[in-house]
Amino acid sequence: MALIHANITVGTTPTALVTIPNGVGYVAVSIQNRDTAAIYVGDANITAASGANGGHVIAATSGTFQVWMHGNETIYGISAAGTSTGAVSVLYSA
Repeated sequence: MALIHANITVGTTPTALVTIPNGVGYVAVSIQNRDTAAIYVGDANITAASGANGGHVIAATSGTFQVWMHGNETIYGISAAGTSTGAVSVLYSA
């Protein structure tokens, strides 16, 4: 497995942050928000509002979140205002 790092710009519509390749077992994925506004993570139907599709909040300015993902899974992010270029950092091994 190789260590993978990506810097992602999250918009106001769901943005794929990580897709684990098919056939890969469980891996820990670390997501860091380096923007000045919170981001929200979840599935493809995520919103930046509370309610049924509201995502898990990652706080602004170095908030982090770790999740275990399995092959062929994708996690999405969204921001109420969009983030600055490359403000969301993702690190995992696959």
